[in-house]
Amino acid sequence: MDKFITLLNENLDILREIGSIGMGHASTALAQMLSMKVVMSTPSVYIMMPDKAADYLNKRAEVCWAVRLGLQGDAEGNILQMLSKQFAVKIINYFFQNNLEDLGDLDEMSLSVIQEIGNITSGSYCNSLASMTGLLIDISPPTHSKNIEEDIGLNDSRLQERPLVIINNSFFIGGEEVSSDFLFIPNEGTIEMILIKLKEYYGFTS
Repeated sequence: MDKFITLLNENLDILREIGSIGMGHASTALAQMLSMKVVMSTPSVYIMMPDKAADYLNKRAEVCWAVRLGLQGDAEGNILQMLSKQFAVKIINYFFQNNLEDLGDLDEMSLSVIQEIGNITSGSYCNSLASMTGLLIDISPPTHSKNIEEDIGLNDSRLQERPLVIINNSFFIGGEEVSSDFLFIPNEGTIEMILIKLKEYYGFTS
């Protein structure tokens, strides 16, 4: 597995480009949903093992909500969209014209909006990944992640040697910056398939 981690780290520009295209499409979809200008900065991309990913997320105190989607088709695994409190509150307030300050008392409508945000951003990333690799990728309906450590494989010894791709994004919504982390958690064999396709399409360094 070390060779795949090295390979990913040596080709972060391609992974960053996939993230940029996907999140760019997500920004456009969010702008249409909210009827306001949404732009994003160039994303940062990290390759981490589950234990390091857990440390990274724990240090980001602003992360408070995770939307989980499953990958189906040629690429299998999961996607976690990590939303900061600021991001979630801003989206809900803009969408419902509310003055919400806390996420403690979210109703079903507000929860559905947060899940739809995860659906939009994750769907945009998957479409970008599919178009750049030629793979057929579909996503399952979004759900709230109840156990992030379990989702990233920290509690399963079989999954602890599997690299994760983390994309950190900064969105500017109505001129205010909010952050979000996007975790791509491939099943066994999926990351190898993606690497093969990227090498085939773009001369991925090996």
